Amino acid sequence: MAGISFELRKVLREKTLISIAKAFGYSTLLSSGPYLISIITIILSYYLLSPFVTDKKIIIQFQVIITYLVAFSLILTGSSQLMITRFIADRIFEKKYNLILPNLAGNIVLNMGLGFITSLLFSLIFFKNQGALFILLFTFNFTIFCGLWIINIVLTSLKSYKFILFSFVLGYLAFLVVSIFLVRFGLNGLLFSFFIGQALLFFMLFGYMVKNHYSDELFRFDFFNRDLIYISLIFSGFLYNLGVWIDKFVFWFTPFTSVEVLGPIRASLVYDIPMFIAYISIAPGMAVFFLKLEVEFAEYYDKYYKAVREGATLQKIYEYGDDMILSARNVILDTMRIQGIAFIIFILFDVYLLKLFKISLLYIPLLHVLMLGTYLQLIFMAVLAILNYFDRRIEALISSATFAITNFAFSLLTVFLGPYYYGYGLVFSLLVSILVSIILLRRFLDEIHYNTFMLN
Repeated sequence: MAGISFELRKVLREKTLISIAKAFGYSTLLSSGPYLISIITIILSYYLLSPFVTDKKIIIQFQVIITYLVAFSLILTGSSQLMITRFIADRIFEKKYNLILPNLAGNIVLNMGLGFITSLLFSLIFFKNQGALFILLFTFNFTIFCGLWIINIVLTSLKSYKFILFSFVLGYLAFLVVSIFLVRFGLNGLLFSFFIGQALLFFMLFGYMVKNHYSDELFRFDFFNRDLIYISLIFSGFLYNLGVWIDKFVFWFTPFTSVEVLGPIRASLVYDIPMFIAYISIAPGMAVFFLKLEVEFAEYYDKYYKAVREGATLQKIYEYGDDMILSARNVILDTMRIQGIAFIIFILFDVYLLKLFKISLLYIPLLHVLMLGTYLQLIFMAVLAILNYFDRRIEALISSATFAITNFAFSLLTVFLGPYYYGYGLVFSLLVSILVSIILLRRFLDEIHYNTFMLN
């Protein structure tokens, strides 16, 4: 954190419009670069590879399969993501650096093993007509995703943003280059190309971790020790990832809002395309959230708890506490303001954006609703991040559970209400979830001094 924060502060210290723009651009690349690279690459693959195939249906099948692999691998590994991140953070605090790498490796092997078994069984049951090669490629891609999400979130928590971004660029560039040569082999060629890119990405990230964290042991499973982990983080990570994808599942598996793509895999032509674009639209808000959290809030947070630990005067502690609370509010409010401006700009240029991707203008009304939904999801992410910063695990769990349950219920309701209501399930779910999380965060901040001195 210190390195990234220092660089951003150094840029902003110049106090010019150019320095602000530079810091904003830097934050955009670090915070949104990986997921933007992923989404845009998958979208552009259709236009890049279309000239090399006679049946474009193959590319669409590939895109939908990858979306499914991403969704289910994130949900499967969601229970480990926050848990292993906190476990490693605690070992760093205890200066037990030798336990970091073997426990990370153990957790990755556990998730990849579980991913391999579940995806192999699934593909053997539902894709037996697609042939052995397809089954293996489907399984290997799912397995590599299960390892990738774990190493990615750990390196993100360790603030290795630059290397993550560099690795994503190389990984997805490798996929595009290889796919041009292998697309003539059909769906299997595309899946193999994607596996090469993801394997390169995974081994670059894991190699970086090995290089920077020495250990005499290869694997350890200390994270199975109940005294060293927090069960609430297991459920929080799972429920949040489930909440993110559950509205898509509703549209995918409702017969009249989806079409069959391959076997049990279905896609919603109505919902999927505008949703992809809506996620691209939150990049500006992500950049501001990242900038405010890393540069401003982190500094006030450190000042307050350092003052508490070192026995500063009560007046000084209260002063730092007020600054930290104000900064936490500003993280949320400034993210809302900037993303609100971006939301309006995207609405003004929505026609040009859809024409750029050669997408029907009939998607515009739903695109606006889903852009509002992703805007609210960004705000929810900001509140959750602050709750987790303060180690409010139960509050984060309640918020994540609220999101998952309401997103499923409201999305299912809007599907049966009809096309005019599509997307509003996500919007109202996030409104409820934000309200719940804000109330919980405000309750904690109102009693922060009591919680700091009496409960720790």
